[in-house]
Amino acid sequence: MTERDLYAAVDLGSNSFHMVVARREHGELRVIDRIREMVRIAGGLDAEGRLDRDTHERAVGCLARFGQRLAEIPNRQIRAVGTQTFRRLRSPRPFLVVAETALGCPIDIISGREEARLVWLGAQLGTATQEPARVVIDIGGGSTEIVAGRERDPVLTESLQYGCVSVTRQAFPDGRITERAWTRMREEIAEELLPVQAGLRAVGWQRAIGTSGTIRALQSICAVRDGETPRPIHPGDLADLRRRVIEAGRVDAVDLPGLSARRQPVIAGGLLILEACMDGFGIERLDVSPYALREGVLVDLVGRLEHSDPRETTVMALAERFGVDRAQAERVRDFALAGFEQVAEAHALGRAHRDLLDWACRLHEIGLGIAHSHYQHHSAYVVEHSDMAGFSRQEQELMAFLLRHQRRRIPADALDDLPERLHEAARVLLALIRLSVALCRTRSDSDLPDFALQSNRQQLVLKVPEGWAGRHPLSSRSLALQRTQLDQIGLRLKIGRLTNPLPGIAPPA
Repeated sequence: MTERDLYAAVDLGSNSFHMVVARREHGELRVIDRIREMVRIAGGLDAEGRLDRDTHERAVGCLARFGQRLAEIPNRQIRAVGTQTFRRLRSPRPFLVVAETALGCPIDIISGREEARLVWLGAQLGTATQEPARVVIDIGGGSTEIVAGRERDPVLTESLQYGCVSVTRQAFPDGRITERAWTRMREEIAEELLPVQAGLRAVGWQRAIGTSGTIRALQSICAVRDGETPRPIHPGDLADLRRRVIEAGRVDAVDLPGLSARRQPVIAGGLLILEACMDGFGIERLDVSPYALREGVLVDLVGRLEHSDPRETTVMALAERFGVDRAQAERVRDFALAGFEQVAEAHALGRAHRDLLDWACRLHEIGLGIAHSHYQHHSAYVVEHSDMAGFSRQEQELMAFLLRHQRRRIPADALDDLPERLHEAARVLLALIRLSVALCRTRSDSDLPDFALQSNRQQLVLKVPEGWAGRHPLSSRSLALQRTQLDQIGLRLKIGRLTNPLPGIAPPA
């Protein structure tokens, strides 16, 4: 077995950190290693989004241990995702620098709906191809994901800001468990579930599935109580567990056979959420899946590497929704990607950077669907704040950066909007999209020159045919204006003469 056959997914949840390593065999993934540590990062986060020192050190220590296992796996075959607590961090960048260094690979912070989509992919590993419509519930430490559909792509994805850690702290802040506090919290969650109920009715689900540690823990407790093998969970099971938890009187006094010491401090909140969900959705039987987010990340990772990427579908749908001029988008894209191929090696840019440049070019004018004035800002806002299936928060931030600064003035502090590890790539990608937008301004293929692009860390040299600038004064002026702006991000632009015409881009027939 070689390292090229291995893939790894890291799920940095609000309660536990998980890592799964799988080997590719005959087109399928076979899990060969799992590591889980109860970090409870959500428990160390205060109301202002600040992480306490002990939790910080516990998280980084866990990531360093994971990093040792991942060290021999190619980086492109690893994906690490951070969920609700990472989304709540007040200043995520300083923590991510340390965390990514310990882990040895980037950490993608994903949205709640993207988390739900990945949970769906994981849960599908345990379902038959022709299975009827279903709803999947995943209770994490900081949020609960609810997702429903029938095919590979779900119809409904929702994320509620209630998890076993957060609900335990919110419902029982002093550690006392009372019937009144339980009812009050359950009613609050039930109110949040009302819009989701309407969506689920439209899906017409016929099977309910629960995933992740909280639900599996509740299943284990029921199995030990009944002296049976694990089975589906029913409303009566939850009613019995609720009675026993409330009778315990305190969070730290809950003592249920089959409940691990690590899960004990947060089981009350998890039980409360599941009871509200099963009651609100009318679930009489909840099957429990051994697969969850981490397996979904693995499935998605392999899909990306094999050109079955949900991000492509997302970009196409967004462009269609905003009525993008496809011819102009392709014109800008073709020029930018031709330039990318000529400078990628000099700046150590890879396939992931090329894809993000491609998608940014295809979406660069979506802001025109809102207003022409300052459309670049509208384009950036839509990309940065939309729920974009398949994309991490950092990917959307980088694309938004490219769209926001594709034209007009570049602020001297523009790169400060991005994590430092993205700065070098962002400088080059921004130069490419700006040159493309400037040269494609006339929206005519005939105005685009053959070109050559050379680059080092501080300089870009764009070579165009002799006499082209005189025949295209508007384009020539647009290029000249780029010199001053690219200086703001530490790139000097030089315009030279193409002496040996080797087309950098072939005009469409």
